[in-house]
Amino acid sequence: MEKPNIWAGMPLIRNIFLAAVSKGADLSELCRAIGVTPETLDRPDAFVDLDQSIEAWKAAIRTTGDSFLGLHMGEVTSPGLAGILGFLMETSPDLLNAFTHATQFNGYISNMTVFTLEVRGDEFFYFAEPLEVWNNASPETARQVVDHSAAAFVHLTKLLSGKTKYPLRVSMRYPRPQDTREYLRVLKTEPLFNQTCNCLVYRLRDMHLPVIGHNPQLNQMFRELLEKEIAKTKQRATFTNEVRRVILQNFSSTMPQLNDVVEYLHVTPRTLQRKLQEEGTSFQHIAESVKSELAIGLLKNRSLTVNEVAYRLGYTEPSVFRRAFKKWTGVSPKSYPK
Repeated sequence: MEKPNIWAGMPLIRNIFLAAVSKGADLSELCRAIGVTPETLDRPDAFVDLDQSIEAWKAAIRTTGDSFLGLHMGEVTSPGLAGILGFLMETSPDLLNAFTHATQFNGYISNMTVFTLEVRGDEFFYFAEPLEVWNNASPETARQVVDHSAAAFVHLTKLLSGKTKYPLRVSMRYPRPQDTREYLRVLKTEPLFNQTCNCLVYRLRDMHLPVIGHNPQLNQMFRELLEKEIAKTKQRATFTNEVRRVILQNFSSTMPQLNDVVEYLHVTPRTLQRKLQEEGTSFQHIAESVKSELAIGLLKNRSLTVNEVAYRLGYTEPSVFRRAFKKWTGVSPKSYPK
């Protein structure tokens, strides 16, 4: 699927629709509103353009009757929804680094909203600005993304650090809603509306709170993976890179298998293997390459045993993983330098 100039990854649309479905909306109706099938929602390589994204929000709000849907979605978001980027945040040393990574690599997920950070004296500023073309075309749906970003920032701060911290001030571009009680409930402060920017202001010391799951080795690995993937998107697209991206974007608790990947790409196993063969590789080779990178990174996490790493990578027998790892590196998992 060709990527539009202004785009959002399909996982973002999927999250909007699943939130609407949890409130009683019909998934098929939502998909028809933007011209996709329910199956397309599960394709991490698929994209929507600005018009489709706007219609997705409109349909979700219309079918749920929830004018604060974005705010409510942000309250329950999790780093896991962002795939590798979420893992990068969860292994960062502190909140400041975690959100710096989030803004740095947001372009891996969408280019419709620009996120930036700024430190001024003893205060920390977090900006979330939908593209001006979006604000002009549909300020109400653009506001939903800003609401989501604000609520998600507060929620992720608690998930990552274990401590609840609320902003000192909140500014928003949009007109003041008739009822602002939901903002006060979620953000513990009423935003200033009709401002020049969308911004949360925190005490800088709050952003220095340590992240519970900090792991320097894993953090470096996830950062390097994202940097590689973004660099590849700037090169000529290949089917090999597409398969690799699907594997990485869907790696959570276990490694995606061949059947998972062909389902996401809507091809048969035979077609996938043929296309990869034309590029001089195979699914097994790509999967082994990704497993090798992830295995080395995961083994640096001293809280994980060799058996746990094996299971995360899809091995039902740890002994098979041990043999594979020795083939990749020349040493056993226990002997690999931490």
